[in-house]
Amino acid sequence: MNSPLLKLKFTIGEVSKILDVPMDTLRYYDKIGLLPSNARDGNGYRYYDLEQFDSLITIRMLRAMDVPIERIQGLLTSDSLEDVRRLIADKKEDISRQLTFLTQLSRKLDTLDEQFRRFEDTDMIELVKRNPYWVLLTDSVMESGDKKLGSRVQQQVRSISAHQEWLAFCHIISVVSKENLESGQFHSYLHNGILSTFPMEEHTGGFHRLAPCYCARKCVVIRKDGYAELDGHYEQMKAFIRRRGMRIDGHSLEINLYNQYDKHYIEMYIPVAEDRGMEGGDYI
Repeated sequence: MNSPLLKLKFTIGEVSKILDVPMDTLRYYDKIGLLPSNARDGNGYRYYDLEQFDSLITIRMLRAMDVPIERIQGLLTSDSLEDVRRLIADKKEDISRQLTFLTQLSRKLDTLDEQFRRFEDTDMIELVKRNPYWVLLTDSVMESGDKKLGSRVQQQVRSISAHQEWLAFCHIISVVSKENLESGQFHSYLHNGILSTFPMEEHTGGFHRLAPCYCARKCVVIRKDGYAELDGHYEQMKAFIRRRGMRIDGHSLEINLYNQYDKHYIEMYIPVAEDRGMEGGDYI
């Protein structure tokens, strides 16, 4: 009994099902010459052989790595492995960067969940060690007399557009100086800016790292146009600091954590130190 002959030709439909590649994609690869079918029968049906399976698997692998079609064409026609090895090195670097981003994103989600939970009790004031942050600061937008401030802020915003990972974790902030906190001038801002928990390289243009420090913290919810409501919250925090036998030891930090249509969710931090008659501490 003769054994059946090994089937060496496959229709486009069979290739599509076996390798889970849409037929429209196979037709497109044929049209642009990336993977032309080897033969057609009298009815014009496309056929592929086993060797083309290898090529299609390679193409699918490269597409999974987001390699453009044009570059794939060059890789498949190259007579050296140098180009594909360079591609692998580049992709490994991309993956490493993505893993860092995803790790930070996971931590950010955990942090956000914890932060949102704290808004269940907006009367609570806590003594906490503030996390490190990376910030981009400007002079107070509303109070600066610098007529060129707007242009400088625009330039700063453009300069950070290349740091998409940093921007993905950012919040708008306002800073009240220690002196204005003590005198009750809570709406005379020293700085406005953008804050992020995503770490940046030291001395990356314009960014400043805020080191961890001990702070009084309060989570508040205000109306969209209700920033005057912060006055009472600041007075409560100052009273809390005095009762603890402590003093204000730096500039406050207002983090606009989340906005809804008519509400702003804000974390307020005031750096503190034991009241031993010492001078003020580090910046912010």
